[in-house]
Amino acid sequence: MKMYRVEYVYAGDELVETIQHDVDWPALRAFRKRVLSKLDEWYLKDRWDNLSSVNKGKLNSYRQALRDLPQDYAGENANEAVDNWPDAEDWF
Repeated sequence: MKMYRVEYVYAGDELVETIQHDVDWPALRAFRKRVLSKLDEWYLKDRWDNLSSVNKGKLNSYRQALRDLPQDYAGENANEAVDNWPDAEDWF
């Protein structure tokens, strides 16, 4: 799951408008909370024990990057944090 702030408007196959939305911190935190909650399933013992050490590291790094967004991209709005949202592995 990834948060985006760009919206593309098409008329048929033709791109007619690109809209950039401003994102506030409460919206980012709410979305991030949903993503982190979904990832919690990977920490259940049966799933965790079946992950390789490499995948455990990837999962932990991704979760930490999500938690670090507010301090890494502090500002009036959350646009920079959204633009730098970490990429998740396909299997998350």
